[in-house]
Amino acid sequence: MRRRMLVVMLAAALTVAAGAQVWPPRLIGSFPAPPGAWDVAYEYRWLYVLTDGTPPRVYQLTTTGSTNASFPVPVPAGARGIACNGFSPDRMFISNRLNGYIYKLTMEGSLLSSFLCPVGSPYGLGFSEYYSPHGIGLFASCRDRNLILRLNDTTGSLLSSFAGPSTAVVGFDDFFAGVRNSNYVYWDYYGRWQVFDTMPARPYGVGTRVEWPIDQTVYLYVLCGNAYIYQYFGWTAVAPASLGRVKALFR
Repeated sequence: MRRRMLVVMLAAALTVAAGAQVWPPRLIGSFPAPPGAWDVAYEYRWLYVLTDGTPPRVYQLTTTGSTNASFPVPVPAGARGIACNGFSPDRMFISNRLNGYIYKLTMEGSLLSSFLCPVGSPYGLGFSEYYSPHGIGLFASCRDRNLILRLNDTTGSLLSSFAGPSTAVVGFDDFFAGVRNSNYVYWDYYGRWQVFDTMPARPYGVGTRVEWPIDQTVYLYVLCGNAYIYQYFGWTAVAPASLGRVKALFR
């Protein structure tokens, strides 16, 4: 009885604190991805979708899937992951699964520098800016090692690493990850992976923006192997990691 009352009190407190709370993030829409899409990044008002080819190409999309612009990028065939840092100066990062390099570019696609991934072959990329259980910076998912690497985005040096949620992790951004061998998308609370949702097809990449500590708004886009991008949204006045601990009380 005491535990039940505690759960009710905590839920009431969160509702008051968060107002019209929407947590966990909910599916609010989907739309076709550009042909040949491998990964997706989201920063502020635009989605950035990477397609491989000769040369690889980046599409700038609205949040409803309309193409605003597209441009080739000076990266060899084998481009696999994309991330954007989202703050001045804005930068784009593209990984190459064949040669192991990560390329740093302007948001218009001009090459600035490159560095070799220090461990394994980089697949999906992500960039955490404000808050993440594993710190801020550039994250590379290495499918062959099932490792997620946090890298210095200037030198490429390894800052830290942690295991993916299952096997063959192919994408991680902020709290969310996808793996090659299932249709699950996972979320992370301080190293404790949980299944977030089951997708219609295997996820290829995730693009997330967490506005923390502004209002804890979460925007999540999942690119799947059926060539669709799925859009999730949620927000709360309580840190997502704290809500994970409260959520456990309901089990």
